[in-house]
Amino acid sequence: MAYLDRTRKNFVRGAVLAAVGTAGLMMILAQTHAFEWLENGTYDARARRAAKPDGDQRIVIIDIDEASFEQMKEHGWRWPWTRRAWTAIVKYLSPKDPSVGRPSAIVFDFILGGNEDEKVDTELAEVMHDSGNVIIGYSLSSDTNYTSGAKSNPADPDAAEKQWKILRGEASPSLGKGETVPPERILLNTPLPAFAGSAAGIGSISATLDTDGSIRQVPLEFNYDSSSYPSLALRTAQFVTGTSPSGSRFANHGFQLNAKTPLIPTAPDGRLRLWWHKNFERSSELMEGHFPYQRIPIWQMFCSIWPERCPASPKTFSPEYFRDKIVIVGASAASTYDAHPTPFGDVTPGFLAHATAIDNLLHAQSVRLTPVWVIPLLIVVMAAVGCVIPITVQSTIVDFLSVFILAGLYSAVAFLSLALWHLWLPMVAPIGATLLSYVSCAAIRFATTGRELRRTRGTLNRYVSPQLVNYVLNHLEEINLAGERRELTIFFSDVRNFTTLTEQSDPVELIALLNEYLTAMTEIIFKYDGIVDKFIGDGILAYWGAFTPGKNHALLAAKASLEMIRRLEELNKQWQSAGRNPIAIGIGLNTGDVIFGNVGSGKKIEFTVIGDPVNLASRLEGLNKEFGTSIIISEQTRARLGDAAIVRSLGGVKVKGKTIETAVYELRWLDATAPQHFTQQVSAD
Repeated sequence: MAYLDRTRKNFVRGAVLAAVGTAGLMMILAQTHAFEWLENGTYDARARRAAKPDGDQRIVIIDIDEASFEQMKEHGWRWPWTRRAWTAIVKYLSPKDPSVGRPSAIVFDFILGGNEDEKVDTELAEVMHDSGNVIIGYSLSSDTNYTSGAKSNPADPDAAEKQWKILRGEASPSLGKGETVPPERILLNTPLPAFAGSAAGIGSISATLDTDGSIRQVPLEFNYDSSSYPSLALRTAQFVTGTSPSGSRFANHGFQLNAKTPLIPTAPDGRLRLWWHKNFERSSELMEGHFPYQRIPIWQMFCSIWPERCPASPKTFSPEYFRDKIVIVGASAASTYDAHPTPFGDVTPGFLAHATAIDNLLHAQSVRLTPVWVIPLLIVVMAAVGCVIPITVQSTIVDFLSVFILAGLYSAVAFLSLALWHLWLPMVAPIGATLLSYVSCAAIRFATTGRELRRTRGTLNRYVSPQLVNYVLNHLEEINLAGERRELTIFFSDVRNFTTLTEQSDPVELIALLNEYLTAMTEIIFKYDGIVDKFIGDGILAYWGAFTPGKNHALLAAKASLEMIRRLEELNKQWQSAGRNPIAIGIGLNTGDVIFGNVGSGKKIEFTVIGDPVNLASRLEGLNKEFGTSIIISEQTRARLGDAAIVRSLGGVKVKGKTIETAVYELRWLDATAPQHFTQQVSAD
């Protein structure tokens, strides 16, 4: 197996283990309160931006707000108000005149418990009965302060039984869904029997909070013993649609209001995840016209009922205005302590959750939770992708940007799934898996391959073209670095009269010129897959064929040599325009069998080429001075070039150190790029 492939395989193996470990860790962390808190935060942000102003406009809130307290106080109505206030509102909204429309329902988001005055209570009960559309609240919840049963009135041993008697008319067989109230911790608070008997329905107003204290979901039913009792929102929706308490049911991970309505997705425990309406972000905006449903301060209702008490003539509403409306009477005033955190603010009136739940039930809307089995799948996939990025992308900057782009894309998908399909996709665990997996795999890459390969590649890039670096790293085990005989084409170049140039030039300028020259020549050598062996002062030793199997190394060397001469002409023009002296070079090319590999021992080892063909290439470069040429090639190189080379024979030359003559040629062009007039001139010669 290739060196680079083996190293990469070790990295991939470690990366896979890191991805698996990350996925397992995230599955565990996803069950913790910290991750739940983070996930709820991302959900709240999405819910605020996904909410739309398409709530049911039949829902109207009569709000007991702070402003109403002040206004009512000025007109003699001091809190707590007498129940005559509720009697007046019900009577005004539901007049006996059949020509005047009535609301579909009048919902009281509080408990009408405790005796005030028999006459006053009787009057309110009669008005509620005559109206026939009043839904009132009760409370059925768990209380950790109680450990021995329901005790709304400890002085009355029959208190619990009396309260259950009130609720039994609203009960239906329990299906085990919704909020289950443990018998040992039950806290029950019901309205007066007269009110419960006169109301069209009663429902629980108990709030169910998430672990961070916010309201994001509501139970539709409260289970006790073998019966289920409806929430205020459910009982209101049932009444408006003409559904009996037993007509609603849980089925197939959802809730059906009645046999004719669509299935509403619910959580596995039967809770309804609220789909909020209208995009308001600060609780203060609720009172500034940004409320999702029409809100009427209760003092305006009193002014509508008794206009003579409001000389300032505020906005009033006629009974006809409330025809077919669902009127909810609730409180936002701080002193009523009926406010909870929601995705839209830390202090949101409790009636907003009831109104939203009623809206959701009537329109078969809710936020669907991701199926339980999908969450670990998302974590595994995102962890895998987080590790694939450092495996497939070599640039640290690119893979760093890629992982954050991936996280951004997933966030966009999570938002769109909520906004378009009401589907809550988890964000924290999958994105956390991606980021942690990426960091882990990037660290493994750095520890296994990154540092070594960067050091090796950085060294090789100084001498070899990037294409050859990849080849060398992939074939290290096939290359005998200790020494190997192979046919190569050797290149020698040298600057003419460099000693004279040194004496006539400023040293700093000369070094700058030399560096510019060597850089340009090296780039050309790399371009044609050559290897720079060393710089010998102003000279260059390079060779072709060591790591390019299947390529004509003589042709590559010839192309590089010709391009170097053309590039030098361009440099000379630039230098002359800058007041510098031009230079000329000579190049010698020879092809033959040489030994290349590590030479030396101990602390001094050098990777180079040695052999007689190397010496001949050096001698050929020196002959350029005698013949006044730029590139001289040997007979072996000429044979390797074949018909591609346009050359001029220089005859036989006995090179120093050789006993026989060597045929040499001036390389003038390659026929693939030679101008036509030049080719004709060479033919004539």
